[in-house]
Amino acid sequence: MSSTHRPARPDSPPAPPCGHLRRALGRERNPLGRALDRARSRAVVLTALGIALAALLVAGAAVSHVTAGQRQAAATAARLHRVEASVQGSVRKAEATVVGGKTVYRADAAWTYPGDQRNTGSIDVPRTAGPGATVAIRVDRNGRPAAAPRSTADLVFDAVCLGLLLFGLLSVLASAGLCVRLSALDRRADRAWTRSWARLEPVWSGRASRGHHHG
Repeated sequence: MSSTHRPARPDSPPAPPCGHLRRALGRERNPLGRALDRARSRAVVLTALGIALAALLVAGAAVSHVTAGQRQAAATAARLHRVEASVQGSVRKAEATVVGGKTVYRADAAWTYPGDQRNTGSIDVPRTAGPGATVAIRVDRNGRPAAAPRSTADLVFDAVCLGLLLFGLLSVLASAGLCVRLSALDRRADRAWTRSWARLEPVWSGRASRGHHHG
């Protein structure tokens, strides 16, 4: 006589978020909780802790990035000089017309620095600036135009974008690791259930007693 069809493996008892912690610590009173269920809960808890730790590390790195950027911006600003430039020609769009979401306009201008040394060149100007308008610019010690130091808002924006990207990547990796671990535990549970069924099915179906009587 063929063996009885093996029933599906019973699902693990569900656990709320706080229940996973109790189960992982072995504090759950549910008598149906098995060692594999505790292993699953430990995997869930460790993944949650890993994601929380990643969030703290990313936040700390973002703060450090902004702080370092501010120090660098302050050092750059200390080396530059602010002068007034007089617009000499008409305003035109720059070759890179959009920078940081804003349209950039340029015009020829003249300024004096260092001392009475006259310099000319193309500078960024407001769209409404016309010939004779005065525009404040930053120049180096030789009087050449220099880019303004990055603002705190720009530094914060960059830090937030990079932080979210890094946190998302770490979260995906942690979730993937959890899925792999849970799949391995499910396979282990299936093997254990198969072994248990092979041992219990003859008794449950009565084949064991019939075999005994025939013997």
